[in-house]
Amino acid sequence: MHPAAAFSRVCRRTFATSNRPTASVFAFQIAACSFRASPPLRVSRDNQQTTENETNDELGHQKYYAISGTGRRSNVKMETNTGHALQTDVPKKMGGQDSAPQPVEHLLAALIGCTQATAIYVGRMMNPRLIIDKICFDIEGYRDERGALELPIDILPTIPARLQCISGTVRVHFRKGAKVSEVQIMTLGAQTEARCPVANMMHASGCVMDIKWVNGNESE
Repeated sequence: MHPAAAFSRVCRRTFATSNRPTASVFAFQIAACSFRASPPLRVSRDNQQTTENETNDELGHQKYYAISGTGRRSNVKMETNTGHALQTDVPKKMGGQDSAPQPVEHLLAALIGCTQATAIYVGRMMNPRLIIDKICFDIEGYRDERGALELPIDILPTIPARLQCISGTVRVHFRKGAKVSEVQIMTLGAQTEARCPVANMMHASGCVMDIKWVNGNESE
């Protein structure tokens, strides 16, 4: 079966009705993401002090990530500032050696890892607590490859290159004997997707997240 046959209804609708921004829209989006200094604001001394305190508070909560890498042909070897090695490649039909996962596969892996860590935290903070034993993920991502391949190369593509839809199932297994309601499952899923940095970024990009959270204990 071709992977497209596994499309969820939501993903099918997303592709069928996908907006195709013009090049000017993409140019605006690129410009909006540029790191430019904001013009100085005219504020009173009291407001200035409040703003400085808020800025210092925000800086105190910033989390930092860094990674360096070197690419040769289609293969890239990277190392994080925490000492972990990563590697990406692309399939042979795309000109690669297929020696490592594709970048987008790393993106989906990041979503799963981030969801796992965030769900553990959310469950512990809920009242009553939900103690998670394990989570089983079955996730698929879809994109329109024309967004990356569209020609001519000197014109911005009219189709988004990003993932347009992610679908699948998150099956949560709780501590043996735990009674978990449907409302609790829904709360766990919603709060996790809102608090997971990777999922939050995907939502913000316009990617449709059609992921179903289910109670794994009920299938045991």
